[in-house]
Amino acid sequence: MAINFFENLFTGDSDVVQSGSKPSEQTDVKSIQPLIYPPEIRGDFGRPCMVFTAHERKLSGETVRHAIWFPAPGGLQFGDSGDYGQADLGLMANAVDAVSGTSGVGNILSQISTLNKEQAKSLGSKLLPEKYKDSISLATQQVNNPNTNTTFNKNGVRQFTFAFKMIARSQGESDLIRRIQSKFRHFVYASRGGEDNTITLEYPPVWTIKFMNMDSGTENIYIPRIYSCYCTGVNTNFNQTGNIYFTDDAPLEVDLEVSFTETRALNRHDIEQMENDQLGNRGISSDGKPLTVTNIEQPNPAPIKGG
Repeated sequence: MAINFFENLFTGDSDVVQSGSKPSEQTDVKSIQPLIYPPEIRGDFGRPCMVFTAHERKLSGETVRHAIWFPAPGGLQFGDSGDYGQADLGLMANAVDAVSGTSGVGNILSQISTLNKEQAKSLGSKLLPEKYKDSISLATQQVNNPNTNTTFNKNGVRQFTFAFKMIARSQGESDLIRRIQSKFRHFVYASRGGEDNTITLEYPPVWTIKFMNMDSGTENIYIPRIYSCYCTGVNTNFNQTGNIYFTDDAPLEVDLEVSFTETRALNRHDIEQMENDQLGNRGISSDGKPLTVTNIEQPNPAPIKGG
């Protein structure tokens, strides 16, 4: 039987976490009333939604959560990438295979013993000054195999962009739209490092982004999970299709585009832990700061190289 999950959002200090996540140990965290657009999705149990939550750090040490709800938009894009390069191993290629256990020293020696005279000359040219190498290659019609291999450098930091169109049908909705776009814009910016401190800046809040099933209050297993993020950009377009204002000067429509970048590059274990509902905090500490590494339980026993 479907339940109205939104009712729980207005009945105390509730939070949206993954199914299977451990209860929060945060004692100095509170949530303010969420912003929900359009308001009628509160009673639409069958419509998947998404929630953006900013974890604002106060100078007092308190962390305040600000949740903004939208219907899940179309055209969701996830870009997972790795950064690769190239390395010319040259004569070291066989040595690399020998070290990795895929080639023995005997195999290397057998290859050397099968070299013909021209190949041996080409190989020996590596010991000569650079100015002679082109001449020897031309004369022997041989070049040393560069043994070019693809090398893995790192995984990329993922980025996301979401777009929403909000159209006001009443003064109340005009105010709701104003509060939503203002909150996103507000949390793009850093805050001062102290009440009277203009020398340092405090990082902007860290965000979590989750895709929810509203009949159960659990995350949608068919949409990939997103790690903790920074809101890196907000583009707001007022009255894009027509210059129409209400009598109180509120615009009829507001187009909102928000961009996010994850707080760090992930590894495969991070992805697996999120997919298995074992990373509910998304890499945010109890004081609302992003973690440089995720303290997650490792396999026991640990994988053995070559095993």
